[in-house]
Amino acid sequence: MISLSPRGLEVLVAVAETGSFAGAAQRLDIAQPSVSQHIQALERRAGAALFLRQRGRRATLTEAGERVLAHARAVLDDAARLSEDLGGDRPAGERRIVLACQRPVANSVLPPALAGFAREHPEYELAMVAGTLDEVLAQLRDGSADLGCFLSRWPPEGVAGRTIGVERFALVAAPSHPLAGRVAVPPRELARHKFVRAAHRSGFSVHMADMLRAAGIAGTPVASRATESGMVRELTAAGVGIWCVLARTVRQDIESGLLAELSPGGPPMTMGLWLAHDDRRPLSAAARSLADYIEACATLEREAPRASS
Repeated sequence: MISLSPRGLEVLVAVAETGSFAGAAQRLDIAQPSVSQHIQALERRAGAALFLRQRGRRATLTEAGERVLAHARAVLDDAARLSEDLGGDRPAGERRIVLACQRPVANSVLPPALAGFAREHPEYELAMVAGTLDEVLAQLRDGSADLGCFLSRWPPEGVAGRTIGVERFALVAAPSHPLAGRVAVPPRELARHKFVRAAHRSGFSVHMADMLRAAGIAGTPVASRATESGMVRELTAAGVGIWCVLARTVRQDIESGLLAELSPGGPPMTMGLWLAHDDRRPLSAAARSLADYIEACATLEREAPRASS
């Protein structure tokens, strides 16, 4: 069955239960065009219409819609149980902190800060949930996470956030790639070569496309896609194509010679590292302590090169 953000599944359930896109928009307090966009995204994933759309009549589920609705309810029930396990309705003074992180941030950016926080603050219980950008934002909005940390090219909608750092992205390829070893490769030439990409299941792909477009690399052909970054790495190392990836995640691969970094010239390709929370809910003292600690670590990392020069 298909997979999408919890918000998209909530929209599907709301349309089915209210019988209209307008009713779902009112229930969820969102714009009706947003409801339509969520349903259209689900229909693209399902490869079939989910509702019979007849002007002036109740939105009726198709056979495919009934199957997806059952899947949506099961996923949302599981999410609700997870929220309870992680302390979704925690009192403000509780010492548990739920941190939702975009997966590359959880794996490569935050581990040192989280390890340091755990050592220095054993009185707090830290639960980290990794997922896509959409999943992180959904967990912030529904209150199942206290804090969220993610990569973004612009301010996130529906949450209060601030940038605590900037992360560089790199273009890498196998050392045998025809562009490897050159001092600089013009963006237009890069754009003619095939890329290997993650099969992004969230809005993060929009940020990636915007970053590449700003670097003059747009409309690149795709050689292959994979849902797991480990597979994308292997495909890239095998010479299948070029990979645009968070630079720090492939630092060792470049140093070891497994991958070669390609330089398009111009300013570095970057995204902001965001720390966010739902401003409709007050941060607990524990969550505020973690936010301050993560931001302090990010500041120290930015200042370290200048301090050593």
